Amino acid sequence: MASNDNGPATRNEQGKPPELPSLTDECTFVIICSMGQLLFAVLLANTMVNQVTLVSALGISGSLSPWLIGSFLLANGVSVVVSGSLADILNPRRLTVGAFIWLTIWSLIGTFSIAPSRMILYFVARAMQGLAVGILESNAMSMLGRIYKPGLRKNRVFAAMSAMIPMGFGIGALQGGALSAHLHWVFASTAILCFFCTLAAFWAVPTLPPSLAEDGSGEQLSLKHFDFKGAIVCVCACGTLIFGLTQGAPTAWTPYTYALVIVGIILFGIFYFVEQKSPRPLIDNRIWKTSGFVPLMISYFLGYGAYVGAWMFYAVRFFLTVQNRPPIIVACYLIPVSVAGILATWVVAKTLHIIPGHYILIASMISFALGPVFFLPQTPNTIYWALSFPGIVLCTFGPDMSFAAASVFITSSVPRSFQGAAGSLLITMQNLSSAVFTAVGDTIGENVTQESGYSLDLASLHAIWWFSFASAMLGAAICILFVRVPKSEEKDHMQ
Repeated sequence: MASNDNGPATRNEQGKPPELPSLTDECTFVIICSMGQLLFAVLLANTMVNQVTLVSALGISGSLSPWLIGSFLLANGVSVVVSGSLADILNPRRLTVGAFIWLTIWSLIGTFSIAPSRMILYFVARAMQGLAVGILESNAMSMLGRIYKPGLRKNRVFAAMSAMIPMGFGIGALQGGALSAHLHWVFASTAILCFFCTLAAFWAVPTLPPSLAEDGSGEQLSLKHFDFKGAIVCVCACGTLIFGLTQGAPTAWTPYTYALVIVGIILFGIFYFVEQKSPRPLIDNRIWKTSGFVPLMISYFLGYGAYVGAWMFYAVRFFLTVQNRPPIIVACYLIPVSVAGILATWVVAKTLHIIPGHYILIASMISFALGPVFFLPQTPNTIYWALSFPGIVLCTFGPDMSFAAASVFITSSVPRSFQGAAGSLLITMQNLSSAVFTAVGDTIGENVTQESGYSLDLASLHAIWWFSFASAMLGAAICILFVRVPKSEEKDHMQ
């Protein structure tokens, strides 16, 4: 009798969540939740492949090119910090639909910003896009974490969402490359996509009641439970740190950029102490005491930053400037990112409940390192299929495996009422690492290059890729020595 009782319970936990009426509704809901990750990658990639074209179209100096993605990352990082906790307290459906509407509007406005006289409007539009995408990402983590209990179905859902990063990068690269001669249509096509996403979100995203307070009183959470002090300090910390790092290389690291970075780090220290005294902190303090969590975050920071900030951004620069390929050809070079992402998702979904998570994380760090490994021997005349293709394919396994393993572990280690906040921590780590490693890579390149102006020669790119390789391998070493993530199991949310 005992076995019969356990069987149906297990099957029920792996079944369709009661909040979603049908399998069609569930699939649409998961796709809409995944759009935040996809749009994050799309809006990075369609700018990366046009990083040279945009400098000319906007009439800016090459030294300001880091701000082409820096303005987006700055706003995205700030919004994720706040919206993750808000999604746990308020109705995430309204936040999700509102974010899609906001993204649609500012993508339309951005359509009219591609001109030297409207350069400021361009950067504002990019920042507003980052703001909306950050809300979508953190809301998705909150909703998926609350609806799905830890188990096999949750593993598959988070693995599918992690595939949106490489898939979005491939789509965004094709979008940017195909429209490089008509840059205003990059914004316009994004606006059209976001409009349809708004309609789908209005239909598919269920209304979730606010989470209950953790003290057992049964009281529903509201804005009065929001940690305003912690949010203000954390927003200031993220803003000053990312701004200082992004502005560092363009200004040759003048004293005020050092000051911004130092102030940002100090504010993060203050944030930690503020959170310790908050009745309901932005991030559940218990997660910091979870075995292996801190080294996991450090390794994720190193690996993801090595991938996006110190390898991918400069791999695209290599194709555009050293090999002199047009944006559309570079976009085609990046198509395997989407295909490999789907394959990586399938592997993670099949193994996350069989293999301990730290083995998946170690494999992801090694994958991150394979990008620079295949690009370090590159020359201006190296054919794509010899080194670039295998490097791009193998490196793509890194973000899929690491995001899926880390997100399942984090959201399963906090109560149901902290799902959005916990997920936003992971996304904030992605934003910080991307900004930090792009800025450090820029600084390395500037000090090594023999080219005049802001151009980076092949030797400087090699130096940046060595930095990327070393960072990814350090992340792997930390995983091997300090991170222990158990196999995912069927269980209820943590209380």
